[in-house]
Amino acid sequence: MIEESVQAFIPAFNEEATIGTVIERTHGVLSRHCGSFEVLAFDDGSTDATPRICDEAAKRLGGVRVVHRKVNGGGWGPVVKYAFLNCKHDWLVIVDSDMQFDPCDLEKFMPYLPDHDIVISGRKDRQDSAMRKLITFMDKLLLKLLFGVSFYDLHWIKFIRMSFVDKTLISGDSPFIETDVLIRAKRRGARVKEIWLPHYPRLHGTATGASFRNVYRSMRDMLGLYIRLRGTAR
Repeated sequence: MIEESVQAFIPAFNEEATIGTVIERTHGVLSRHCGSFEVLAFDDGSTDATPRICDEAAKRLGGVRVVHRKVNGGGWGPVVKYAFLNCKHDWLVIVDSDMQFDPCDLEKFMPYLPDHDIVISGRKDRQDSAMRKLITFMDKLLLKLLFGVSFYDLHWIKFIRMSFVDKTLISGDSPFIETDVLIRAKRRGARVKEIWLPHYPRLHGTATGASFRNVYRSMRDMLGLYIRLRGTAR
């Protein structure tokens, strides 16, 4: 049993086909392994049945809360920023709502939480396009060259101990926010454990994480962080 509190943040935009299953499976794992937990379903301006399904899950399952955004907030960056800035628990894990990650696999993280500060997973047999794989490869290469750190996978499921997250330093609106947190935590001595987990093809909806806009903003923010961190310990 994990004694520290855990928040599972589940962002969803028009994921009516999968969001109910994701919430239920996430809740199932946390209720078995965590003494204190919250499942936060974040409806990012959905126009399908996602809001209703989230609300029904919250009524049926204890420890589930729903936040509704009236209009879509503009992609993954703002969603991640909201998750970090509003988390009041000891641990945060952001769980994708499209079932490319099976929430039942959250159970595989639990043995490592007591002795680590970040537990991060890599996508085994990754079911993505060649372009998305190329973007990830370049992202990891730049991270190694600029910051001297390396991870299996920068944008997959991870548990992060919030004591290693300085909320005052979180800025911008790109998906790089997550990577920024990992870099700073590693520089501060965070104990990291990496594991491989299955990755499943998206069967519903449309992925937007690899859009030109997101890639451009992430590269811009990566360079900005490199300039700020030169010669500093933060």
